[in-house]
Amino acid sequence: MAMDDFITHYQPPSFFSLFPDALAVTIRHLNFSNETLAILALVNHECYLTTMPVLWSTPRLDNSLIYTPLQCIQSILTSMENHSLRPETRLMIHSLDLSQVQETLYSTLPDNWLFIILQNAPMLHNLCLSGKTTTSPFVQSQAFRKLAQTNMIHTVLNHLDLSDCTDIREPVLKSLPTHFPNLVSINLSRTSGVTDIALGLIVDHCQYLETVNIAYCRQVSDLGLFAVAKFCRRNLRVLHLTGNLKMTDASLLAVAKHCPRIEKLFLGECSRITDSALEWIARSCSSVSLKELELHRCDKIMFGLPLLELLANKCNVLERLTLSYRQINSRRDDLKLVMEAFRDFHRLQSIDIYEVPEHSPALFFWDLAFQASRGHLKAINLYRGSFMTDYILGNYASAPEYDQNITDQSVRKFNDTRNGAHKAIVNLFVDDFY
Repeated sequence: MAMDDFITHYQPPSFFSLFPDALAVTIRHLNFSNETLAILALVNHECYLTTMPVLWSTPRLDNSLIYTPLQCIQSILTSMENHSLRPETRLMIHSLDLSQVQETLYSTLPDNWLFIILQNAPMLHNLCLSGKTTTSPFVQSQAFRKLAQTNMIHTVLNHLDLSDCTDIREPVLKSLPTHFPNLVSINLSRTSGVTDIALGLIVDHCQYLETVNIAYCRQVSDLGLFAVAKFCRRNLRVLHLTGNLKMTDASLLAVAKHCPRIEKLFLGECSRITDSALEWIARSCSSVSLKELELHRCDKIMFGLPLLELLANKCNVLERLTLSYRQINSRRDDLKLVMEAFRDFHRLQSIDIYEVPEHSPALFFWDLAFQASRGHLKAINLYRGSFMTDYILGNYASAPEYDQNITDQSVRKFNDTRNGAHKAIVNLFVDDFY
């Protein structure tokens, strides 16, 4: 039978009825895209011919129409509003990612789209509304006001991603705990409307929070972080504070003191944090569980030998550490001692070093790859800006004596000559920050 004939005569409901358990297991264990979820919705709505080309990874439904993410979510909403979804399908929707949906001048979503989804997906655990790729113009305060008007409470939703949503206002964020009281993780990175009061209400009422991401939330100060330390002390595992310019040592001390189970702490680009904060972290009970620590571009932190030794001795399960090159190179004479201090990190597997200068000594990194962390170190990731030797007079240049400096050639040569020895792999990346 030809493929076209097969598609034309194919009957999806009978196919799914043959493997109901397998389909349920697949849906429960995979994060579905909008397209795939729309297929499930349309199949239950008996749109055989239009859905089958998508099932066969064909981008077009016919010779002219392209099935876009916006059309996918519109199809889902239509099926939900018409009560076309079977109860079994509604219970199978566990994860929904709308980060690729983008409205156009001619096609938009209704204001109550969020209410329709939550009402028809009672087992929805993960909801991603991130605007990182599309700026999410459809994720606006109006959609959440519809929830308030209907007194919607979704007790099953655990993970909510509102990162990079620029049309969310403070009152909406204050209402989130009312609608989603059992959140385990919330991502508010670069989200508009995040204030100390809004953050305080969220962490106060969502008592099961394990992950809080407030990176680049410029309005959050020590007051908001004090609330996190107070109300999340039992369950907090991951805290993203990258780029928060108002945070000081005082609030970080509160987190280190009251959150003993914290495993990942991201403090990159926090310009007001000093060495004293790290000493408090190392001496607090949270150091016992800390596995990842990001400190790159913290201008007031300089990793002297005493501080490195303190972290190595107290943070016994630390697996990943990020820092800037100048933080460990404030005095060139101490580089060898600094390298030796890394040996005392018993479980360190990855070191990320930012702002690596063009003429930095390669020997330091080679020794670090060979001796650090008593053989447990797996990767040293170096991040640099553009080097002058990358491109000269229209031709790629080979820097003289490249074995003595960090270049693409020297890194490649080092990795090629490892010969299976217990050395970490060195990776050299161009930093997007520049």
